Amino acid sequence: MSITLHTKAKTAPHTAGVYIFRLGKTPVYIGKAADLKKRLASYFRANAAPKVYALRESADSLEWIELGSEIEALITEADLIKRHLPKYNVLLRDDKSYFYVAVTKDIFPRIFVTHKTNLAGRQFRRVIGPFTTASALYATLKLLRKIFPYCTCKEIHKRPCLNAQIGRCLSFCCLRGEVSADEQALYRHNVQAITAILSGKKKRMLSGLKHSMRTASKNQNYEAAARLRDQIAGLENIFSHEHVLESRGRNHESRKRNWHEVEETIKNLLGVDTKISRVEGYDISNISGTEATGSMVVFINGYPAKAKYKQFKIKTVHQPSDVDMHKEVMRRRLAHPEWGMPDLILMDGGKPQRSAAIAALRESRIKNFTPTPKFGVGAGELGEIKIMALAKREEELYLEGRSAPVRLDALPRDAMLFFQHVRDESHRFAKKYHHKLREIAYRNAAKD
Repeated sequence: MSITLHTKAKTAPHTAGVYIFRLGKTPVYIGKAADLKKRLASYFRANAAPKVYALRESADSLEWIELGSEIEALITEADLIKRHLPKYNVLLRDDKSYFYVAVTKDIFPRIFVTHKTNLAGRQFRRVIGPFTTASALYATLKLLRKIFPYCTCKEIHKRPCLNAQIGRCLSFCCLRGEVSADEQALYRHNVQAITAILSGKKKRMLSGLKHSMRTASKNQNYEAAARLRDQIAGLENIFSHEHVLESRGRNHESRKRNWHEVEETIKNLLGVDTKISRVEGYDISNISGTEATGSMVVFINGYPAKAKYKQFKIKTVHQPSDVDMHKEVMRRRLAHPEWGMPDLILMDGGKPQRSAAIAALRESRIKNFTPTPKFGVGAGELGEIKIMALAKREEELYLEGRSAPVRLDALPRDAMLFFQHVRDESHRFAKKYHHKLREIAYRNAAKD
């Protein structure tokens, strides 16, 4: 093993980027990382796999490119692999394990992820890749679709789809009625934007969007200018967050935190010495109060315990009041001591949502002042539950005993990621149930 390579790897930064093992000037392996230092350290472990050992023995230099986000690392890696076809990218990953983004030739083109073997004999408008990680690719497309909506419906239908209701689809593309030239142009714009970004042309795309926004504003087309402004802001936002895929995508569980350190951080925030093991997260999902749902997700010692998750269909609140819905969910949850009680509750929201949970907890303390014979839960145990709220917009924690919130990015990295994971998981679970109820409502309405 080359000491020089190992020594160089130790100097890598804790940032997202792409790394390149070279033999002379020729790249022999190209990879991406959310944390370059941690990823490169894995290549020099004593128990490394034979192929990894062969790679590090055949390379004589190591370099990396620091990038602003995991998305940029994903895209840059794909571009470099396509250009150089490094020897060990082929040896360490067979061709079938790579992923590609294909764009169909339809009037309203479809975008989907596939393997190279599925591309043979078919005509596409565009094929982009190879990408090495499916989860990161799907998470990237999910983020981009929020900014540039496109259709994923498998067949034409009569009513706007659920994705159209939540802004992930333009609706006219899957209804296929009379479609204006402007609507077709808008759809093509979105698809072209996504393919340009995935092809590494982010800067050119942003420049074009800004020029179009200025032109629309100059022509007093303020609706188009506002849409372009939002797309620019959304794009800049996801590329400005270094670990955006890690905090929002599926990579949470693959990057486990040191729970002991996270627990100590939580104890310090709360000013307690008692053990923090079970953390529950809560969120509400609704559109104008219809088919509103609540979620309860459970984490034990930092790990999601999905078998313990619960979903709630809101029953008593009939107007779009997030706070009242949170209070209903908390009352119903605390009526079930047999589920086990949390050490910490994390509400999605700010002071009002935290206050709603506290009010429900006070009511439960009064009702359960005498320990129940079956479960032994009384006011004392309920009194030990701590409640925090995490506001999305500013990423701030609201907690007991502090007049001002605590910024999430001021916490140790592992603790920050843990709180984000709980919040994001509760949001995902509430939204999933909400979508299910809305789909049922749509089907029932279609029958009438």
